[in-house]
Amino acid sequence: MKTSLKTFVSTALLASLVGGLPSAAKAFDFVPLGEGVLPSGKYVQNFKFTIFPGESVPWHYHPGQIYGVIVNGTITEDKGCGRPVDTITAGSAFSEAPRAIHRVFNYGTDPVEIVFTFIVPPAFAGYTGTIYVNGPRCDD
Repeated sequence: MKTSLKTFVSTALLASLVGGLPSAAKAFDFVPLGEGVLPSGKYVQNFKFTIFPGESVPWHYHPGQIYGVIVNGTITEDKGCGRPVDTITAGSAFSEAPRAIHRVFNYGTDPVEIVFTFIVPPAFAGYTGTIYVNGPRCDD
């Protein structure tokens, strides 16, 4: 019963996130590489994610810690609220704090390939752990 409830919750969360995803983002290439459980109960998930030239990932955040390595291409990250954008090139590694709202763009002519490691709470096991939002809240 516990496993089927977990599967149902994970499937429902995934369906709600994918269903709310803008149509341009559905063209991404997303390949799960593996998943495991830490002694703390958190899940470690590895993915290869490709953003094609001219594509972007809309405003979103992750419920856990994210680590990434840019394998190919250059990505531009916007954290909003008037902060300068970051450009991350192939061979660079980066991390994102839990719940940090941002969006990313591939302004280049080559696909951007990223290998991600997500460390997420158990409720987010079984899917990407990406939650789409309308944008950051900025203090005036």
